[in-house]
Amino acid sequence: MSWGRDVPDPELVLRPAPVAGGLEPQLLPPTREAIRAGVAARADAYAPEWTERRPGDAGVALLRTHGTLAEAVHLRLNRLPRRVSLDQLDLAGVHPLPGSPAGATLAIQLADGLPSPLELPAGTVFVTAAGPDGPVLETADGFTALPGRVAAAAARSSGVLLSDHPDDLGGLQPFGARPAPPAEFWVAIDTAATPAGVLALAVELVPEAGRPAASAIAIEAGDPPPVLRWEAVTATGAAELAVERDGTRALTRGGVIAFRIDTPDPWTPVPPPGRPGDPPLRWLRARLITADFPGGARLHRIRLNGVPATAARSVRDEVAEPAQRLAGGRSVYRLSQLPVLPGSVQLEITDDAADPFGTGAADGPESWHEVLSLAGADPGDRVFVLDPGAGELTFGDGAQGRAVPDGYRNVIARLYRAGGGTSGLPAPGDVLPPERSTPGLTGAAVLSITTGSDAEAQPALLRRGPAAIRSRLRAVAPEDYATLALGTPGVDIARAHCLPGQDPAAPGGSLPGTVGVVVVPRTTPGQGPPAPSAETLAVVAGYLARTAGIVGAQVVTVGPRYRQIAVQGLLVGAPGSDLATLVSIARDRIDSWLDPVTGGDGSGWPFGGTVRWDAMVRVLLDGVPYLEAASQLSFRVDGRRLAPCTDVPFRPGELAWPGGHILEAVQGSGPAGPA
Repeated sequence: MSWGRDVPDPELVLRPAPVAGGLEPQLLPPTREAIRAGVAARADAYAPEWTERRPGDAGVALLRTHGTLAEAVHLRLNRLPRRVSLDQLDLAGVHPLPGSPAGATLAIQLADGLPSPLELPAGTVFVTAAGPDGPVLETADGFTALPGRVAAAAARSSGVLLSDHPDDLGGLQPFGARPAPPAEFWVAIDTAATPAGVLALAVELVPEAGRPAASAIAIEAGDPPPVLRWEAVTATGAAELAVERDGTRALTRGGVIAFRIDTPDPWTPVPPPGRPGDPPLRWLRARLITADFPGGARLHRIRLNGVPATAARSVRDEVAEPAQRLAGGRSVYRLSQLPVLPGSVQLEITDDAADPFGTGAADGPESWHEVLSLAGADPGDRVFVLDPGAGELTFGDGAQGRAVPDGYRNVIARLYRAGGGTSGLPAPGDVLPPERSTPGLTGAAVLSITTGSDAEAQPALLRRGPAAIRSRLRAVAPEDYATLALGTPGVDIARAHCLPGQDPAAPGGSLPGTVGVVVVPRTTPGQGPPAPSAETLAVVAGYLARTAGIVGAQVVTVGPRYRQIAVQGLLVGAPGSDLATLVSIARDRIDSWLDPVTGGDGSGWPFGGTVRWDAMVRVLLDGVPYLEAASQLSFRVDGRRLAPCTDVPFRPGELAWPGGHILEAVQGSGPAGPA
């Protein structure tokens, strides 16, 4: 934005702000005290006859009132640069990214002694501790919950190796250390009920250091998974099971795998092969058919009755309420549950204008679908634009998109989903009760859960907006890949970084035609460094390669490599200051500065950014009250201590993660601090 030649630079005050460059102009004095001081400074020149300037004087009262009232006006006027920037982004088609719901894996719990399996439909809702107004977890798939438990697991390559602790398999390799056909993996189910319908197992892998289990494998998400043949071991032999869904990609990542139980012979309990003295159980067997199973896959635990879920609620058959009629003929309708998930609205509208009394045979309702913009719509297109945060549906005017036909309560959302955000979510290990009482269903244990994300805030939009306009939804320059990765539908990305001509999975060499993208999701405090799931990496890679990137470019997505940085040093506090509080604030300040998502200048620690000891000193002195000095400062990187006053350089694609700091505090000289 240009402010003209008539505004000299010294008079243009800039203040820190969450905009590109980190500064925005301050047009007017922002506080009532500053406004009053400006008026008082002009009093001698404009009102020399005003000599009574005591607190009880009418002129003084008027000046103070003016400062109080003008403060609110100045506050709004100072927001003009930001407001203009936001309006420009909106006109250019750059809108805030909507929030996304958390995804979870649940293990359904049944009542003891239940004699038969229990059918659970998709959409079964479990409530969280946040109460009726908080988030819920809704199952994504239907299956048949089986009473019992997973009793054992076995890897059979030469003989049978059993683990009697399926809740902690200790890194069991399902097909041995060197997986090759005809290796087998066995799972035993202890149940008195006869399996039927769809049987589901939740599989969790042992995470790699600093990453979830499937991150490394997800780099090759475009390749077909290994081929497994699943069988039920019956008294007369093995019967193949049809795989309904496989979220584990053949046991190479964590997820849920479901089988259709439709065997010609009864699936009866039998002892494991080679162990005739063991109690009979119902055994599943996975036979490795191809030789491309990754040797690094290690199992953490397997749970019966696993099901994926999302922190969103399905709303059915809701009549959208008219909100307003816009200039030009467009109309806006509103849904009740917020925020609405983009792409989830199934809308039907009935045109009953020709038959207002409904006496004739009405034509069926017409389906309308969501689009990003009405700008390119034809006059007859049955489309609408969704504002997820406000739950508003904007329809065309008959020139760009069809106008909503006249009628009463004729705009009906047959289905939409509402949810998203990071607050009120349960933690792994929590047991959630069902929303509706179902005989035999007692609850669901949370095995794993992602953080979800809130809708994009204004500061993040202002930083992303110019790059999004420059890319125009197509990746040409390397930085475009990072910008477009942030807008990948259906995933929660906090940051992304492009490594052109590099394969992050095999660093060290230049690979023309390859685009490496490092993906950083949001994180929840206390859960370690933010690392993307295998599903997130696969979705981002597919979106960039097929939709937004250059044709022929190979996109490789990975999580960042973290280097743990611990600070060791001596803090000198002002006399009388609370040294324990001083150390606590210093730790928090260091952690905030090194945070990969919100550290650095507020937009996350820079990829490949060097950790400088002098910058660390400034961070402490500027951010810790009553700190006089920070001496003997040194870094411990991944457990190795460096010499004092030594910087820590990072490679591209590397980020900092704060470690356990060793800080001591002593009293110094100077102004007295708080007792």
